[in-house]
Order: sequence, then C-alpha cells, then structure tokens
Amino acid sequence: MKRNGFQRITGIVAILFMMSCSDDFITLTPISSTSSANFYKSRSEFETAITAVYRNWGSLFSTRMTEYTEFRADTYTHIQYSYYEISTNHFTTNTTSGLWNDLYKIITNANVILDKIDAVEFDAAMKNGIKAEARFFRAEAYFLLVRFFGAVPLVEHEIDSKQALQFSRAPLEDILALIEADYTFAKDHVQQTFVPDATLGRIHKWAVEGQLARFYVTLSGKVYNRNRWADAKPLLEDILNNSPFKFAATFQEVFADDGSGETNPEIILSVLFKGGSGEFGNSYNRNFNVKTNGLADFEPGLPDLFKPGDVRKDASIQFGAIDLNNIYIDKWDNVKLDWGNYNRTSETSSMNAYVFRYTDAQLLYAELLAEMAGNVPDQALDLLNRSRVRAGLTAYTRADIPAEDLSGFRLAVEEERRCELLFECVRWFDLVRTGRAVEVLKGIGKDADETWLLFPVPQTEIDKMGKDRLPQNPGYPG
Repeated sequence: MKRNGFQRITGIVAILFMMSCSDDFITLTPISSTSSANFYKSRSEFETAITAVYRNWGSLFSTRMTEYTEFRADTYTHIQYSYYEISTNHFTTNTTSGLWNDLYKIITNANVILDKIDAVEFDAAMKNGIKAEARFFRAEAYFLLVRFFGAVPLVEHEIDSKQALQFSRAPLEDILALIEADYTFAKDHVQQTFVPDATLGRIHKWAVEGQLARFYVTLSGKVYNRNRWADAKPLLEDILNNSPFKFAATFQEVFADDGSGETNPEIILSVLFKGGSGEFGNSYNRNFNVKTNGLADFEPGLPDLFKPGDVRKDASIQFGAIDLNNIYIDKWDNVKLDWGNYNRTSETSSMNAYVFRYTDAQLLYAELLAEMAGNVPDQALDLLNRSRVRAGLTAYTRADIPAEDLSGFRLAVEEERRCELLFECVRWFDLVRTGRAVEVLKGIGKDADETWLLFPVPQTEIDKMGKDRLPQNPGYPG
C-alpha cells in the first residue's frame, strides 16, 4: 500500500492496533488480520479505530514536531548531519514527505470513522464521543498542514487513489472553516470531565478548548490577519477559571527528572508513551539529548536566553562533560525533556509529550487581553508576571512596561513564552503568527525571507497531482 495521504484504506492490518500508552487509557484487543469491509461493525471496533487515530496523532510528538518547529526556529540547528535542511531551508525534493503523509494518514483514518459510524447502531452519546475525537484529530492535522504548507487539498470523506488525483489546493477559507467546525463539534461532544487516574491521555473538553483557542489566536496574527481574539477569550477563561487544571507551584515539579510531573494538574493535553520493544515508545531522548546522542547543537545565543536567577535555565539546559562510552565532550544539553526510563536497547522512552499546559493558557490570555484592549491592562501584566515570578525573577512593574507600551509588552510575552515553553514546539508558530520569524532568523545569521514561513510540498505529491492542481510554495523549485 502506497504511503499516499489521500488514498482509501483498503486494509487495517498496519494501522489498527492497540494504543499502548496507558493501562488506564483504554483497553482494546488489537486487530491482526481483517479488512475494512468486515470491520466497523460495532462500537468496540470504532473504539479500536479511534485508538489507532490517537496513535497516528501521538506519533508526531515523538520527533516530527520538534524537527519542524524547534529546528525551524532559533532553538536547534542540527544533530549530526540531520535537520540542516529544516534549519537552513535548503531542502531536497521530498524531505517533507514524511510530515505530509503522517498528517494525511490522520485525516484519512478519521474520515473513514466519520463516514461509517452512523450506519452502526449503538449509544448516541458514545457515538458522538467517538465522532468528536475523530473530528478533533482531523482538525489538528489540518491546522498543522495549513501552518506548515499553506492551502492544501481538502479531503473530508473516504476516497480511493484515483479520486485522490482529482483534488487540488482548496481555498484557505474552506480549510479554516472545517478546522473551526471540527474543533467546535469536538468541544461540545467530547468527554466533559477529566479524571487523572482514569482518563489521562484521552481528549477532554478543556484540551479541545485549548487547541481551539490556539487556532483563534493564530487566526488573529500576522499571517491570517483576522480578529478572532474575542472567540478565544471565553475558551481560555473556562480553562483558567473552571477547569480542574491549575498553575504549578514550581517549574521543576512539572519537569521532574523522574517523570512524576506527567500527572501534574498543569498538564492539560499530553501524548502518553510507553518505552520498550514493540510498545508505543518516544524517540525524543535518542534524537535530541546530548547524553544519548552527543552531537546536538543549539542555535547561537540560546544559552544566554535566560536572565540571571531564572531557575528555568538549569532545569532546561545545562553545560558539562558528557560521557559517551568513556569519551567525554563538553556540550550544552537539553535536560528539560530528559526522563522516562530511556532504554538503550529499544532506543525509546516512556517520556510523555506535553502538548498544552496551563501556563501556556495563562500567557495566551495575557496576550489576548492586551491585544483586545490596545494597551496593557493590569490583569495582563499580572498574568505575565505569574510565570516570571515562579521562575525566580522580579515582577515587571509599570516602570518596566507602562500601560501604553503594547509593543514592549508583546516582546516581553514573546521572551517569557520562549523561556517557559522552550522545546515544547510552540516557538516557531509564535514567531510566525506575531510576524517576527524573518527578523529573528536574520538575527542569528539566516538568509531568511517571507518564503521561509511555509515548507516545500513534497515533489512526489506534485508529480502525482500535477503542478496545476498542486503548485509548489513560493521560494522552492518544482
């Protein structure tokens, strides 16, 4: 079966198997040999199918998201000889095919569920819950696609390989409308409660609200130039005021070396991994940590990001001699994301990936309040100071950021988000939506321009569909 993002699923041997992230997540029997014609006949089979979509989505956060965000921004530059293409914008013709195919696999599998589920009779609330999860993940995939590639083919139903060739880049408005509709349906129909011991790793209302708020904030930025701050406001307020999640007392407890922070109430949305041979393991440690790789390099200036006294520096990056099989090298290392029983035999770990945190919601809300007001309200400054003071720094005063200094506040929020959310795959998206990406990349020596804001479409997809249907993004050959 070709790795085509649009193709019809003709079998589920390879994609429908138990998501072994957590014993408490969901218990399903894996399917080893069956066809789609004989599947999708019962509630349990749809539960198995949606679990496979969880796994499709979750696998992005093992390495792919870091590759295309942290290496594109001003965090990492390369590891060994890898990812130079992403950090320098010198791509081979199909570098991005893995990302493209992974995202369309999510869409394809979600579409199959949505097309088939109404033909099967079972509890309406449970059915809507599965639909909500499928639509959430479809929204996630398209939200990433438009941010990475711009307008893309819009596929809303199960199709075969011949039909796939008839698609072309859809109007951006149509894609954004589907994303908003999918997130909104998911918010209204996904599980409305969160019980850490029972539903950890499962999508819930506040997780959807967080991602939908991020979508509206993105639409309000420089790329899309739509004023959707007011739509994001009640979503963030519900998270901050009504959800069971809260601001952690210390930064270190969220990123504890033993992984105990994975159940901290600050974590709103995460991907659960389980290391070991044959399990759903996380390859992050193997690829992005010096002690297990040895050749990870940061972009210039990263170690100087943190101000004196900021406890997040030692909790995020450290410099020292690294023992690589009795060969010692002095390197800066990512220690923020470095736990989870790393297994050198399987080369995977059980470290979960944080997708959305309470602190992220706080900082987005502070930004929102200022943008809506056109100045810097007291509440916006107070919210910015919460994470700053937790980090051991002195709170900003009105002498530092006057109420009328919106531009200064924007830069302060950008700096705080970078320090607080370092390595959490938000920096690149923040730079793009605030219109700061090109300036920041030029500041670290990149020959960047506006064409860097999107990635090249895989040449294989252009060849299959034709340049008239799927033209290459500006700035790239093809």
